[in-house]
Amino acid sequence: MILGILDCDELSPLLRADYKSYGEMFKRLLVGEMDDLELRVYSVLENDYPSSINECDAYLLTGSKVGVYDSQPWLVSLRDFVNRAYESHVPLVGICFGHQMIAHSLGGLAQKSELGWGIGALSHRLVTTETTPAWMENAPDQLCLLYSHQDQVVRLPEGAHALYGSHFCPNGAFHIPGRVLAFQGHPEFTLDYSARLMHSRQERYLPGQYEHAMDSLTRTIDNDLVAHWIKRFILGDKTE
Repeated sequence: MILGILDCDELSPLLRADYKSYGEMFKRLLVGEMDDLELRVYSVLENDYPSSINECDAYLLTGSKVGVYDSQPWLVSLRDFVNRAYESHVPLVGICFGHQMIAHSLGGLAQKSELGWGIGALSHRLVTTETTPAWMENAPDQLCLLYSHQDQVVRLPEGAHALYGSHFCPNGAFHIPGRVLAFQGHPEFTLDYSARLMHSRQERYLPGQYEHAMDSLTRTIDNDLVAHWIKRFILGDKTE
């Protein structure tokens, strides 16, 4: 199984020395979960893409500091790639910006939230009204991940089903059966990474929000469970 990581950002210089890149962070999350997994990382900021859609068995889009609605040339290219992969029935996984990019590219809508930043360890409730997909075994009523976002998906694309959400972020996770799995949260983040990222951005948050988010980092996060779901999804362990 070859998973293509479409790396959509460069980490802050303050974090790059220890964490290197989103591609490396996803390697640490997923390779232990999938012993037979080969990861190929593509820097889409540098217009680095697979030579063909079928070069990989599935693709994962990482987070990014930019908005999916911006007009930078690399975003136009990425939207085109997402559409071509989807039309070719190559499974897509989206994380944070990647979650928004997939939804936006396929006819949904992502935009800056009027509610401001979502940061720290946050829980979203299980909201799906359909039969839980087979790959989503042991789905808890509350899913806790680390978050750092201002934008969010406000309208899902056609055929998509919400999986987890909250009052703050109703579409916290969604899927299109057999084709897309996407999370607003960051299963690749560690508690240390989240704390250091929030510390470097604390002047951007509302009064008291930074302290509240730092306190939330004592919670148990569900990174391993989400990594397991991603594995089962891209391997084709689905209901349909």
